Amino acid sequence: MPVLEVRQIDVRFGGLYAVQDVSLAVEAGSITGLIGPNGAGKTTLFNVITGLQTTAGGIIHLDGRDITDVPAYKRARQGLARTFQRLEVFDSLTVRENIQVAAEASRGRRTRAVVDDVERVIDLVGLNDVVDSRVDTLPTGIARLVELGRAIATRPTVLLCDECSSGLTDEETKVVGAVIRRVAADGVGVLLVEHDMSFVMGMCDTIYVLNLGLKIAEGTPAEIQANAEVRTAYLGEAKDASAPPTHAVKELRALQFVPRAPLVELRNVHAGYGTIDVLHGVSLTVSPGEVFGLLGPNGAGKSTTLKVLNGEVLPSSGDVLLRGQSVVGVPMDALARAGVCTIPEGRGVFPNLTVDDNLRMSTFAGASLTHIRERAFSTFPRLAERRRQLAGTMSGGEQQMLALARALAVDPVVLIIDELSMGLGPLIVAQLYETVAEVAVSEAMAIVIIEQFAHDVLGVATKAGVMVHGRLVSVGSPREIAETLSDAYLATSAESLAE
Repeated sequence: MPVLEVRQIDVRFGGLYAVQDVSLAVEAGSITGLIGPNGAGKTTLFNVITGLQTTAGGIIHLDGRDITDVPAYKRARQGLARTFQRLEVFDSLTVRENIQVAAEASRGRRTRAVVDDVERVIDLVGLNDVVDSRVDTLPTGIARLVELGRAIATRPTVLLCDECSSGLTDEETKVVGAVIRRVAADGVGVLLVEHDMSFVMGMCDTIYVLNLGLKIAEGTPAEIQANAEVRTAYLGEAKDASAPPTHAVKELRALQFVPRAPLVELRNVHAGYGTIDVLHGVSLTVSPGEVFGLLGPNGAGKSTTLKVLNGEVLPSSGDVLLRGQSVVGVPMDALARAGVCTIPEGRGVFPNLTVDDNLRMSTFAGASLTHIRERAFSTFPRLAERRRQLAGTMSGGEQQMLALARALAVDPVVLIIDELSMGLGPLIVAQLYETVAEVAVSEAMAIVIIEQFAHDVLGVATKAGVMVHGRLVSVGSPREIAETLSDAYLATSAESLAE
């Protein structure tokens, strides 16, 4: 019998299903993976299991007991332990004290057994050399082990690990993986939510895949890697390689034979958040008329790279150049006025303003409203028909048109686009990407695009790169990069499985 069983879970936010009819099971002594692209419902399901999210239907059994309506703290006392995607430790306590807190919470008071448990966990996780150090003095990799050790100290029946390799180096990830294997070998069932596909494929006995709140696959790592529906969920629909490129894309790619100095550059950039390092020596260049597709699995560092480019995140080392001049430390608003424009994930329109008023917001750069309207309405005639409509009442495609029109109105030098296709139908996506190709040619701007559905952006990109673990591991033509995507997103190479 499974030690954790989740049956037909439904979660609704308003009228929308975040998770629908999802079931999974975790066996004692096994490591089970839960994966899926952004917005798949992984975090929601994880929160349901741990008692942090209520359900609209379904049942959860822990070690044969129904815990569906049991509060989170009681689930912890009954054998459910977890780690968090965002590192959660007691910073001002030592390593030993962090683990002791968990052991005493589990046993109720300090006894010889508690002391023995603390020492056992410290040894199991490999923290003997730092046992008396305050956690806020430790590097991220060691702090992750402290959090994992604290969860183990509660003597769980099931251990839930949420992105436990996040922010870790390859060596630190291997250490965490070895600890999890030892825990499973002691009979604990482990459920692993993770974006690092090499880690998942090398660790798990069984993997469940979610997409848009539905379970689309379950099986062994090899079966998941070979599953066509899983590939589509991560990469989008593959494009017909024999289909001729559009006129705009032909013109765009013809420009690549003309040597041009880069408009924007990253040189050996390292960056992160607090003590967590995310980027490790990222370098890239984008020239006038180039469309650079920045690809990679969730958690690879793509969004952080864009935030470095637009000035939102300050590099810890390395340089960012705009037209050959360093702009590290230049405020975001100054960079925007210098021509670095970002269309954020989620479109970033003002939903309670009309289309006309949204466009009016772009006059900060000095262009007249008349000029902005003419440009927006000639590029997207549909916006002219909607000019007095509240932006939040338009379709997703129309909102993305508005976001793109507003960005182009300020005559950007560098245009950064985060997830252009999110939530949109194929025909709208194709239209938007055709516009991107046209403006790259006509305006000679540098365009950098993050896109979950890699095949969409490769159809228009002149150059692309793949990020893994905060490093840009390959850069090349769209055709060259397309051949590497399966391994980058689903760790399909033999080397990945051998880790």
